[in-house]
Amino acid sequence: MFDINDFEDKETWDLISEGRTKGVFQLESQLGSSWSKKVKPRSITELSALISLIRPGCLKAIMDGKSMTQTYVDRKSGKEPSKYHHPSLESTLSETYGVLVYQEQSMMIAKVLSGFDLKEADNLRKAIGKKKAKLMLEVKKRFISGAGEQGVVSEEIAEEIFSWIEKSSRYAFNKSHGIAYAVNTYQSAYCKAHRPLKFFEVYLNHAKDSSDIKEFVMDAKNHGIEVYPPSLSRLFPDFTMDKNKNIICFGISKAKNVSTADVQIIEKLGKTRDIESFTWLDCLFTFGGVNQGEKLGKRTIESLISIGAFNGKNNKMHRNKMLYEYSVWNSLSASVKKHIIGLYKFYSGAFDDLHAWISLALDYKYTSSKNKESQEYNYVAKECDGGRLIVQLKKVPELLDLVESLKAPPYSTDDHPWTIANLENRLIGCSLTCSAVDGSNKASLAKNMCRDIQNSTIIGKTTIAVSIASIREYETKKGKNVGSIMAFLSVEDSSGTLDVTAFPEDYNKNKSLLSEGNTVLIHGTVSSRDGNSLVLNKVSQI
Repeated sequence: MFDINDFEDKETWDLISEGRTKGVFQLESQLGSSWSKKVKPRSITELSALISLIRPGCLKAIMDGKSMTQTYVDRKSGKEPSKYHHPSLESTLSETYGVLVYQEQSMMIAKVLSGFDLKEADNLRKAIGKKKAKLMLEVKKRFISGAGEQGVVSEEIAEEIFSWIEKSSRYAFNKSHGIAYAVNTYQSAYCKAHRPLKFFEVYLNHAKDSSDIKEFVMDAKNHGIEVYPPSLSRLFPDFTMDKNKNIICFGISKAKNVSTADVQIIEKLGKTRDIESFTWLDCLFTFGGVNQGEKLGKRTIESLISIGAFNGKNNKMHRNKMLYEYSVWNSLSASVKKHIIGLYKFYSGAFDDLHAWISLALDYKYTSSKNKESQEYNYVAKECDGGRLIVQLKKVPELLDLVESLKAPPYSTDDHPWTIANLENRLIGCSLTCSAVDGSNKASLAKNMCRDIQNSTIIGKTTIAVSIASIREYETKKGKNVGSIMAFLSVEDSSGTLDVTAFPEDYNKNKSLLSEGNTVLIHGTVSSRDGNSLVLNKVSQI
């Protein structure tokens, strides 16, 4: 049963604790994912603490020689005991292991130690939250004098505790906000855990840019959901899920150079024509034709060809060949195009090749007629239902040359995985048809794919063939290599993405091959810490 308010759902807590939080409210960043894996919350209270503790102030605030956030993690995990300035604070701070996280905790401390009433406690909250120095000074006097009257702690301890409370103004969060955020966070994680297909469809349609789309597409793959590129059978304006196949179809409106007007033309045409059954020439003569109600712009057509939108059950032509033929077609005059389209309709698409239709258009017996204005001779085709073709006689050799170039193109028009991946990355933000590494012979040397490791099904040493998506360098602050540079890599293949850690020595050895966009074989060891990332040992070029 789908119950978004079931706050004890194991799948949801597992998703959060494993850091699979892309798209999850408040935790979708790399920072949120990383700390989710460390904190491993299992309740709304713990989730509220996590959300509050990954705010910049807490991450910068130092406690016992490390950030408050890390202190909380170490105490929660049992690596170190919880500590309190005074035993009387334990009841207030026990849920956060002695770490002062919330403004409400400061209010409760003031009530317990100094006898503050609700109004005085609220003044303390205002002083903390709004950083009011004058009000803070007034509250401090009342706090110290009240502590003396209550007699729970000495004046010296009261001074220490208030100083601690005062410093919390840099980071303390409203618990009421934290709990409200935590509920929203949990509910979005619940949706991701129990309705992943709908979750990714919605988030992809609301992605802010192509980079965001790529991250969601890769995350969907890591969750076993494939995102398919557009095709004649999947010409949807927006990302659209298919429940039966557990896939999401890429929305063409998200592709570069495809406008709202272009989408409307395609949608309107789909109501009267069986676009799914189009051949390549149907696409070319319709979308690249002369009818203003059907015609698309040059850059739009090139983009749609490049991402596979014109491929379908009756068009298996390579994208590179379609791009070449379109460039030839686009060089023809409107009158020649109109005549060829007329012939195509008249003969019910009898030929599959563009060069055959250009040849047919020029193959009629003709008479030479002199143009009275230009005094040049014209090539006049015999009239037919396809219309009447009139071309300047001197243009005929050019057209015949185009026919020959279509029969024997000046370069290979075969598709290559790297080309397809590169074009898709440029136009839709990610490669869906194949990966940049798929065309390499060395890719066969890979023992596993990214998803295998992401799913924690692999242990020990392995090799993956990947493209490097991003690199983040980091200066080590402890250990034997203090001050050395290590790196965190995000790599990808056709199955999804993977985090790879390169420690200083191995990063330095392999740095020349580690650049964004490069395709490499990474030999490494599955991390013993989380079981779903890789520690780099060696890199070789693909």
